[in-house]
Amino acid sequence: MIGGRLTAALAALVALGLLAAGCGGTAAPGVSPPASAPPAAGAAGGPTGAVWTSGLNENGQLGRPGPDRDPNLAPVGLERVRAVAGGGRHSLAVKGDGTVVAWGANDHGQLGDGTTRDSRVPVPVLAPDGQDGQLGDVVAVSANTDFSMALRRDGTVVTWGVGASGQRGTGERESPLYPTTVRSPDGERPLGGITAIAADGRTELALRRNGQVLAWGANTFGMVGDGTREDRALPVPVRGLYGAGRLNGVVRVAVGGQHGLALLNDGRVAAWGHNDLGQLGDGTREDRLTPTLVSGVAGQGRLGGVIALAAAEKNNYALRRDGTVVAWGNNTAGQLGDGTLTLRTSPVHVVDEDGDGRLRGAAQVFAGEAYGAAILTDGTPLTWGAGGSGQLGSGRRAARSRPGKVVTSLGGAPGNSVSAGAGERHLILLVAPRTP
Repeated sequence: MIGGRLTAALAALVALGLLAAGCGGTAAPGVSPPASAPPAAGAAGGPTGAVWTSGLNENGQLGRPGPDRDPNLAPVGLERVRAVAGGGRHSLAVKGDGTVVAWGANDHGQLGDGTTRDSRVPVPVLAPDGQDGQLGDVVAVSANTDFSMALRRDGTVVTWGVGASGQRGTGERESPLYPTTVRSPDGERPLGGITAIAADGRTELALRRNGQVLAWGANTFGMVGDGTREDRALPVPVRGLYGAGRLNGVVRVAVGGQHGLALLNDGRVAAWGHNDLGQLGDGTREDRLTPTLVSGVAGQGRLGGVIALAAAEKNNYALRRDGTVVAWGNNTAGQLGDGTLTLRTSPVHVVDEDGDGRLRGAAQVFAGEAYGAAILTDGTPLTWGAGGSGQLGSGRRAARSRPGKVVTSLGGAPGNSVSAGAGERHLILLVAPRTP
């Protein structure tokens, strides 16, 4: 095991039946999560915490008063929150009772409150499909650009925000201001049996209980993974490795700007879609319309021993069983955390704070646009990459190419973190209550 905190988190997930991919549902026979797997980003399964934010705040995405760019973490005033997610200019939180609140930009209805008014304070997300009340029974959330997505305890998926590329998954390309339920591939009924979700905002992924992956939305670069470049307004199966059959044995999914990732139950990673900056990690810069395997560190063999994934616009992170993190893709702002600004078409190790060795003891990893974050087994949050909007929470509006500490508006650390959400240019931390 990676550490005691991770053991406790796993026990909580098992008790809630959320272990299959760190989100909702249960694992099907023969589909098991990787050993020592932490909760997935946006999954409501572990301990609760208070919400703290830093970074860009022009649309109220920090959920609190402050300047338009705040490099210091400060509390939102939301407590007993189970999961968070960051979009392009908005934020989501799953409360302890399974309802969802949102704040920030709302010009495309991404807050799900039935309006297009921005909100600098959290507002309740409405129940789907015109029903009365609030969205409830949510076990995971995901967001990106002007789009939001939630997984419910019954295995159904709800979306709200933009829909022009079919990313709402309803068979239409419309964007009603209220949340809607994703439909099955034949469009005849609600999609069910889902255990994990990943939102890009244009292309979305869902993991089925049987270890297969569904995708829908924009497909210009093959990010749906069905071997075509045709947009899909309803879910379709992702093809298998190198186009053979269907992708199976998947335990985690992640999606970046124009590419998808899947963690296989043997610890390998599959990738597909756009690859202009090496974000598929296969040692090339060639697009792939169906999944290919990510190369090993420095291009040696295949990447293995992975237990969690995080995807950004043009780069990715993989957390390995030994507590180290590898990264690949674009690196113009130091987002690979290897101490350089060098683009990498194959994985490299994220280094430690001093740059003298590998980062170790990581329990969770998260990806924003050109920046990354990790939470260590002792609850310490670290960030690296682009920082011009204050998204690193470092107290400075500056980039850094290796991990560093975060600070609060009062100075010092915010306390032990239990999870995080990485928006486009804002960071959301879930901070555990301080013990007396």
